[in-house]
Amino acid sequence: MSEFARLEEKLAKLRHRERAPGEVRKLRGADADALVQALVTEIDETILPRRLTLTAGPVALHLAVANRRLQALLAPTPDIKGAGELADKALPDAEDPAVPALLQVVTRAFSDGHPVEVSAMRLRAQFGSDVGVPANLLARAWNVKPTAPTPKNPGDVLGGYLQEISTDAIAWLRIEGEEVTDQNGPEDRVAALGEQAAVFLDGYFAKFDVLFPTDAKACGTVVSPKDGNSDALLFVEFGEVSAFIAVKPALVADLAGRWQRLVAD
Repeated sequence: MSEFARLEEKLAKLRHRERAPGEVRKLRGADADALVQALVTEIDETILPRRLTLTAGPVALHLAVANRRLQALLAPTPDIKGAGELADKALPDAEDPAVPALLQVVTRAFSDGHPVEVSAMRLRAQFGSDVGVPANLLARAWNVKPTAPTPKNPGDVLGGYLQEISTDAIAWLRIEGEEVTDQNGPEDRVAALGEQAAVFLDGYFAKFDVLFPTDAKACGTVVSPKDGNSDALLFVEFGEVSAFIAVKPALVADLAGRWQRLVAD
């Protein structure tokens, strides 16, 4: 949406405050089975198209992941038997022979006892959003026992919330990653909301660590006018999806409370 170019440019610069693109993290697991389990969890938490890179000593695996699906092994790793045959081939479903073959590749990568590191980079989608094996089916195919209940899907939670408050909100913008993906409300108010969001997010991201000193899975921030006549603004965020909402001051506390109840563990 070109009318939100300024906001999207701001998001591109500021979005990754918790985890910079390519930031290396340790994949937690005491043995190969536990590391595979942690990998499935990583896939289950990835919504936007990402290249997940797993590094174990001299070995590196690159996986295409999107929409909580493992889509493909992106690059062959000559040091691991079987990787070359699977590279750049989309996984059609959980029953495909490539799924257990890829598990063998991953297990071999983890078998030498090296600490495993994982990083994620934005990936231009080369497969459709419905391509690949969903994390829950992957866990079953790989015989991985779940370590925790399946987390709430941030996109579904936000979508339901925006639908629920549609009669109370004056206007809203839905943001996924670095793009405005949906909008609602009068055209002039939506345009103004885009400008307000760009200004607000500049300060919000800069002060995020002060506002939320502990890890925050889901956040809600209210900006309320002093005079009570201007619109109040509500910014809600869950994972990589968020929304900027204009609402009458008298209703903003109720809308913020409804969001908190939705995302509460």
